[in-house]
Amino acid sequence: MTIENAFGPHYDALHRPGDSHYETETFWYSFFVPERTIGGWIYASVRQNAGVTAGGMWMWDDSAAHPIDSRFYEYFAHLKLPADRGPDLITFPTGMRVEVREPLMVYDISYDDRARMDARLRFEAVEPPVPLRTGEAPYPKAHHFDQTGRVTGTVTLDGDPIAVDCYAMRDRSWGPRTERGYRRVGYTWAAGPTLSLLTYTAPVDEGAEHIYSGYLRRGDRLSRIVNGVRHVERDPVQRWVSAISLDVETEDGDRTSGRATAVSRLLLSIGNHLCVCTLLDWNLDGTWMAGEDQDVWPIAEWRLQRAAGRHPRQS
Repeated sequence: MTIENAFGPHYDALHRPGDSHYETETFWYSFFVPERTIGGWIYASVRQNAGVTAGGMWMWDDSAAHPIDSRFYEYFAHLKLPADRGPDLITFPTGMRVEVREPLMVYDISYDDRARMDARLRFEAVEPPVPLRTGEAPYPKAHHFDQTGRVTGTVTLDGDPIAVDCYAMRDRSWGPRTERGYRRVGYTWAAGPTLSLLTYTAPVDEGAEHIYSGYLRRGDRLSRIVNGVRHVERDPVQRWVSAISLDVETEDGDRTSGRATAVSRLLLSIGNHLCVCTLLDWNLDGTWMAGEDQDVWPIAEWRLQRAAGRHPRQS
């Protein structure tokens, strides 16, 4: 695949913002410990024109789906801007720190909440950053790329060291991002040493969902997804994702199908939208791997579909 608008080392630093008050730059790293049903994020959102940093870290397992009951949850809404701003080091006031070991490919990520959590991880990419095409949802006015890699290290929570060795996703975005007008989005991925898959979906109420973008990596070969169908199974009462099956086709004619079952989840509610983060156990073309689904809803729509699950129509 030809990577449009190829990125250079300076993309690891904070970008010069445009004129909009809503200019936003994000840094997201995920990690998983599938054998313990643990999923986790380390995340930061920087609004240079507004002068604030948001974000934090959260980690969950199958014992609870709500942040207040999760293994660890810390989120800040309006801290100061980062002291170090790259390109080799960014230190966020949340407790997150990103040190570049190899531009665009290898990073040391840490998080220290000064009390319960001390996370020290390394992300080693297995592919170059893959940009979302300009104008595509969910970031039609912002720049965005995705990248999978191997994540290793230790997360120490309440004195308990938890070893991390997984394949997971990171992404970066920069540009205007308002807090109104969120629409439903399905962001689903799987990652392993020889295979990575990412899909963007435009969900519908029932039936097949159209996969409109994403990419597939087999070994060293990257190919954009140009068409696909996703079917989502939901818990009849809670209405969160319980299983996903999909079929996709890439720009060079490669076809891939798979099925994933939910392992654990966290209901992440920030602002006026909800993101249900679900750790998945994938069987993709006969290959087993971990992955994640991000099921994004405007809160008003989530409430309606939850109500429909609690009070189904009688035939």
